[in-house]
Amino acid sequence: MTDTLMPFSLRSAVAVGVALAASATTLHAQPTEVASAIYTNARIWTGDSASPSAQALAERDGKLLAVGTDADAMAFRGPATRVVDLQGKRVVPGFNDSHWHLNTSDRADLTDAKSPAEIVRRLKAWAAKRPAGAWVVGRGWTPSDFPSNSPHRRFLDVAFPNQPVILTDRDGHQSIANGRALALAKVTATTPDPARGVIEREAGGVPTGLLKESAAGLVSRLVPQPSRADITRRIDEETRKAASFGIVLLQDASPRAPEHVVFAILRAAAKADTLRVRYRAAVPFSPDATAATVRRYTMLRDSVNGPWLRFGIAKGMLDGTVDAKTAAMLEPYAGSDDTGLPFWPAAILNRGVARYDSAGLQVELHAIGDKAVRTALNAYANAARINGTNGRRHRIEHIEVPALSDLPRFKQLGVIASTQAIFATPDQTTLQNYAPLLGPERSSRANAFKKFDDAGAIQAFGSDYPVFPMDVLLGIYTAVTRQTPQGTPKGGWYPENRITVEAALRHYTKDAAYAAFMEQETGTLAKGKFADFVVLSADILTIPPYDLLKTKVLLTVVGGRQAYRSPAFP
Repeated sequence: MTDTLMPFSLRSAVAVGVALAASATTLHAQPTEVASAIYTNARIWTGDSASPSAQALAERDGKLLAVGTDADAMAFRGPATRVVDLQGKRVVPGFNDSHWHLNTSDRADLTDAKSPAEIVRRLKAWAAKRPAGAWVVGRGWTPSDFPSNSPHRRFLDVAFPNQPVILTDRDGHQSIANGRALALAKVTATTPDPARGVIEREAGGVPTGLLKESAAGLVSRLVPQPSRADITRRIDEETRKAASFGIVLLQDASPRAPEHVVFAILRAAAKADTLRVRYRAAVPFSPDATAATVRRYTMLRDSVNGPWLRFGIAKGMLDGTVDAKTAAMLEPYAGSDDTGLPFWPAAILNRGVARYDSAGLQVELHAIGDKAVRTALNAYANAARINGTNGRRHRIEHIEVPALSDLPRFKQLGVIASTQAIFATPDQTTLQNYAPLLGPERSSRANAFKKFDDAGAIQAFGSDYPVFPMDVLLGIYTAVTRQTPQGTPKGGWYPENRITVEAALRHYTKDAAYAAFMEQETGTLAKGKFADFVVLSADILTIPPYDLLKTKVLLTVVGGRQAYRSPAFP
């Protein structure tokens, strides 16, 4: 039957049926969700090997509805959808800082002071704004700031004869106290060295004021602690700063008991949904922790496990630092018989790691020297063997000077290499104190990020803030060039250890999220994951390395929220 011969009523019914079918097809093709925001016209590095690049993102309720072309994203546009044209800017997944510390105290900044005179000048300026007679506290000095790399209280005693002073070094592993502070703490020539600590002395056992590792606590315990209001303010300030650097997840490596006021503030903020960035907090790792203590930690992990705040990792210490000569080494420091300061006998450490491992807790161990790194790897291997466990993703923090023969063990054991890109900065301290203490052979494998990559380790980058700035782009620059921001030394410090921008970017995103057990939620940009991303002022994958220092974060989005927006963002 042709259309011209079809009765009118039948033709009408057919037409209506065709129209309804077409309408149903159209409705079926429409997305079931409408985006809150769509970001178009971008150059997106997704970090997802299945689909490494994209042009646009669509977001709703904090998660990604689409990652693809402009058309893919615009298919989710509704009447109230906000559409943002990114004008060809580079977009990357939000950065993760895998090793960061919440700075809760107000202290004089001694970074790059370079001389005792400058340290004193900064301290006096800081103290002038505080009550008379109050403790003077500061952080950021390095051994190379002092003559012959030898810090001494005499520089402080002259400037502050009646006011207590304690200054923590850049790494946080040694402090200088003046005579007044030592007197208040009753630290004298007859005071014994505490466990895992050293009181440096001169003739007759008189303290020089230099207190290494736990010895600093003899004095620092007297410094007034910040109030809850102070800590709340600092959390707000520090997370704002993190967002301004494009950071969407902070992994805090400062261990605290479940009842600590910092955790109470964070939990309240998470409940009120006011955290600016995601936060993963650590409880203490102690080899002699009881089963009851470990149960408290697992209860905290299980009860606080939301999108903004999580627990489940325990932080411990195995040694100190190279600059303090407390990092535990297999061979003595150059020109010395000293091999550092191991914190725990292997047998005790092994039992403790096995206890946490059996409870399902991830362990992260600070280990800088090659001896400490090997001890940590042995403890993880022992725990997996006796517990029959795997997939715990235990971590070693810093790993500055590993033995090359131990690098393949990271992949074999599934241990995360938690390293800090900016540690490869060849500054005055590195060249005048750090490298001479190690000698050429060990210096050549210090902070050698490419060697970890070549060994197949999963490497998660962090800053160790406030030891170094939490500036991710500065960290990428350092890992790529192994030079100071001034471009020295020419060609880089041990340039064979440089990595590419893309490798560094992966360590700050995908690998760092994996280290936090969050790779299914963040670290890459894919449909269904959190809308955590950063818009940059330049294309860091194509510009010359030095231009990384000029690149700015324009926009940081965490869970669809604008956590930071630069005044330069259109």
